[in-house]
Amino acid sequence: MPLHVGIGVITYNRCDLLRQTIALIRAYTVHRHTSLAVADDGSTDGTLEMLHQIRAPYVTGPNAGIAWNKNRALFLLAEVARCDVVILLEDDTQPTRYGWDPPWIAAAARYGHVNIALDHFREQFIYGTGSVADPIGSKQISAQCAAFSREALCYAGYFDSRFKGYGHEHVEHSIRMARCGYGGQHEMVDGESKLIFKLLRGDLAMRDAPSFNSHAESERNLALTNQLVGDQPYRAPWRDDDELARFRGEMQAAQARQPDGFALHPGDALRPVPEGRMPWTGVRLPR
Repeated sequence: MPLHVGIGVITYNRCDLLRQTIALIRAYTVHRHTSLAVADDGSTDGTLEMLHQIRAPYVTGPNAGIAWNKNRALFLLAEVARCDVVILLEDDTQPTRYGWDPPWIAAAARYGHVNIALDHFREQFIYGTGSVADPIGSKQISAQCAAFSREALCYAGYFDSRFKGYGHEHVEHSIRMARCGYGGQHEMVDGESKLIFKLLRGDLAMRDAPSFNSHAESERNLALTNQLVGDQPYRAPWRDDDELARFRGEMQAAQARQPDGFALHPGDALRPVPEGRMPWTGVRLPR
């Protein structure tokens, strides 16, 4: 059976740009067994009406910040739709070529976790060409596109819900992924042991878009990252019973809107994988 792939798009108040991004994902994705889920973080600009119009599956709730919103997409696709691989895109990151998705699928299956390589931090690159067989080893990561195996999420968990607003949640998460054996490892660089992440060059373009970055939130999240690094590995998307109830309510509402599943293209008969199916494909991270 082919891998069941999920594509998640996180968004907040970028209705027109999101419409373009979904159109390009639908036009350029070649893997046939693919689900789609847009995670909306309480947009007020007509985003939900647009998603209804173009029949794009989505999960939504009150504005809670990037970590909570990424968890909406990841959990819905990995745990509810039972996808083997989840590719997570920010709404300003768009495919540029038909067939953009197979390298991301292959890299996630092989390494468990991979992030995008962006030229603006290429001075942090240590080696590699950015292909699936030869990923870039980098001291730095970026969050515009990342791919995860379901196995990696089962062991390392989700974004920590203590991150609020914008910034650094992906750093803590990728460090935790690497500590569990996915998407990175410590290597000797200039005589020092450094955590080196695996990056992929993909057929993706970052579009100019309004930023909702807050310096105060970023500084708070950086301090939280430093506090959490080295903490116990697994994180659920919630921290307590109240967060669990809220998160479960958002998942249930998303399922109710999409009783036939989360197919990439409207009308496709792609339903959630039956619960009895083996949750992983057997592909293992090379040792």
